[in-house]
Amino acid sequence: MYSLVLDPSALIPCGEKSEEDKEAIRKLGNLLCNVRHVTIFFSSYLIEIYRTKVVPSLKVHCPLPHFQAGLFSLLHRLRTYSTASRGFLCKTKSTESGVKFHILERSRVMKYDVDRIGLTEEEDKEVLRVALASAHQETFLITTDRHFLENINWTELLRRYPNEAKKVKIVKPSDPDLMNTLIANIIVDKIKE
Repeated sequence: MYSLVLDPSALIPCGEKSEEDKEAIRKLGNLLCNVRHVTIFFSSYLIEIYRTKVVPSLKVHCPLPHFQAGLFSLLHRLRTYSTASRGFLCKTKSTESGVKFHILERSRVMKYDVDRIGLTEEEDKEVLRVALASAHQETFLITTDRHFLENINWTELLRRYPNEAKKVKIVKPSDPDLMNTLIANIIVDKIKE
């Protein structure tokens, strides 16, 4: 099993990105709806970031990859789950398409201090905190933002959270390890059918 944490930049297949990144985001969005052994992690705050920043950008983009097209209804469900009851938090759920998701409790996410690690925006810090909180297994933090890929002080992050930081891989949507992992999961599922 693997975990995914999606930086908002990894969901929007348009804007000021290279064509390679845009194509990789589309490919990732189409693959995610077919993967069963990967869990996508969220926090309540990250859900709000998607709702306020990602959804408006996706509404003007057409056609959307499968995952992004389903994100509108998924975010509504996730928002309802995250505010309805603590009983919905910290439990892995599945959508009709089979995508697994997990909403972390705020207290679990906030125990990770990522100040002075190289990220300045609170939204970016939240994405990293969610990745660390979900790192009980190998976790891919997927992003196209350079500050994630270039600015993080790994020495300090490993010093603070050695067990979690070792399991987090910050990758672009086109990363071969990420793509091979997702495709291998899809193939294993097809063989089992």
